[in-house]
Amino acid sequence: MKEKILGMIQKEDYYGLLEHFDDNPGLVRKYLTMASFAREEKTGEQVAKCFGFLARERGASHPEFFRETIRRHIWAMNDESGNMDWSAPEIIAEIVAAQPILFEEFASIMIEAALKEPVFYPRLKKAVKVLAGTDPKLIEYQRSRLQELGMIS
Repeated sequence: MKEKILGMIQKEDYYGLLEHFDDNPGLVRKYLTMASFAREEKTGEQVAKCFGFLARERGASHPEFFRETIRRHIWAMNDESGNMDWSAPEIIAEIVAAQPILFEEFASIMIEAALKEPVFYPRLKKAVKVLAGTDPKLIEYQRSRLQELGMIS
């Protein structure tokens, strides 16, 4: 199953992933999260897009699953967990952008967490673009700080 899901990530086989999600969402989250820790930036971006697709398709029917996914990634961004989840800003942004009415409160939480650690800045910049493209209000609270850092104009 692990190899199948990793292959779907690489091929961007979103509907195949959705089929596995419908059978076992926890297992899909486990393997997507594992893949998000890959050193290759492209893999992290692909994983974020997979989470975004799944949230668009199943966010309304599985909101608590996606809230838990967001919470896990926020946790993995903090000092106590080692700040190792470099893809977290993009993953969270894709989920929020997919269902902004359901998950909008997490946008500012993620941005605040990412602003505390420069290691997240490259991925935060991409995340901010996704969020602002969905609804500029999603980044409004941190707009001045993001402008200072050159993440938005």
